[in-house]
Amino acid sequence: MRGSIILLLALAGCAKSSAIPLSNDTIQLTTGAAPVCGQVGAQAVAGKQAAIETIRRGYDRFAISGGQYTNDVQVIGYTPVQANTVTTGSVHAYGNSAYGSARSNTMVTGGEPIIGGTHNQGLIVKMFKADDPAGSNAVDARASLGPDWAKYVESGVNTCM
Repeated sequence: MRGSIILLLALAGCAKSSAIPLSNDTIQLTTGAAPVCGQVGAQAVAGKQAAIETIRRGYDRFAISGGQYTNDVQVIGYTPVQANTVTTGSVHAYGNSAYGSARSNTMVTGGEPIIGGTHNQGLIVKMFKADDPAGSNAVDARASLGPDWAKYVESGVNTCM
């Protein structure tokens, strides 16, 4: 249960994007996603963010004209190791003699890897107005986001799930 809560909290804000205008109708979009998202999650967030930026900038359709993926995900440390030993025993006395037995059990926890870094997706996004014939094969931004497109445009995408 505790691990599930931590995972859900980690996914709540596991992706961030930024856009730099290259021209009036072209942006460079950079997205970083948490290790748990993987390459596919980073690409999905970047694709949604391309649609969002297109709508926010007054355009209707977009085409990806270039992209690059990198990742710097790695083990950055380990959780602390703890050992807990419990010993139980008993002694029986018979006259001048005593007989005993003991049992120890050691439980070791921790030593799990801590993963850090990000999956990074960069895109060059060319945007088009709905009536621009040059964008006839471009992706419809609203359709790519689905029926809740307005919600995405308002809040952006910050999770890969």
